[in-house]
Amino acid sequence: MKTFICFALGLFSLSLAARAQSPVQEVIDNTLIQQTVTNTQNIMSMLQQQLDEAQKQTQALNDQLTRMGDPAAVNVSVMAMIKQDVEQSAQAAANGVTREDRIRATTGAEAFGDNAYGLVPAVNPTVTFDDGTTADRDPALYKLHGALIGDINALAQKSQETDQRITELEQQKLPLMDQLSTAKDEATILKVQAALNLIDNQIASAKADLTKSKLDYDVLNEKLKLQAMVEARAKGEERKLEKQHTAQSGGAAGGSGGSSPSSSSSGSSTTTTSPFSGLGWGKTTTP
Repeated sequence: MKTFICFALGLFSLSLAARAQSPVQEVIDNTLIQQTVTNTQNIMSMLQQQLDEAQKQTQALNDQLTRMGDPAAVNVSVMAMIKQDVEQSAQAAANGVTREDRIRATTGAEAFGDNAYGLVPAVNPTVTFDDGTTADRDPALYKLHGALIGDINALAQKSQETDQRITELEQQKLPLMDQLSTAKDEATILKVQAALNLIDNQIASAKADLTKSKLDYDVLNEKLKLQAMVEARAKGEERKLEKQHTAQSGGAAGGSGGSSPSSSSSGSSTTTTSPFSGLGWGKTTTP
């Protein structure tokens, strides 16, 4: 009992001491609370600034993405036609390989029936005589001309096809330019510019292909001219060699007969013949 009373008195004393120190403690507590509040406000302000900056960066990124655009969402309809034109160019190049086969297969009949747009009369494959009968021409005599006509006809067809290709490609440039002028994002601008560049490349390719065909024709023309000159010279040489062969054969036959036109049995006279003796003049006779 006495112990309990002592313990109670001790608690009472501590309580009195605590009440005596409460103003100081209250000041300390208020200071700590105020500092905590201030720190909290500073932290909140810093977080708000970071949040605002993050929102600005997000908006800037969204604006940038909007300006860039989505390349997958940009549909340039002319690309399908450009792709088809590229395929046609590749096919035309492959068909050019068969040109030599076409020239080798020339029969000469290619020279018949063409009136050059009505400017000259056509040569028919048959000849009609005065009595009404007909005869067939020999196509082999016209093979050189037939090869050139076949090549020039192919070149004329390619020229028409090239003009058509260029016209179609040029027409596709106008809507692309309109699309480029109204484009609001870089993806559209880049794709439209790429399409315009492809069109220009295809136009240049078409012109180059036509130029190459014209050069091929010029080469064939020169080759045939040279070959015709070679053939003419060869025929002239054949005639010359034939005359020499005939003269040598005649001389050998005369020698085997035991007689010589340049000597006589009496040996009293000699005849000299000039190189122009065959013309009937220029002879000189020595008695």
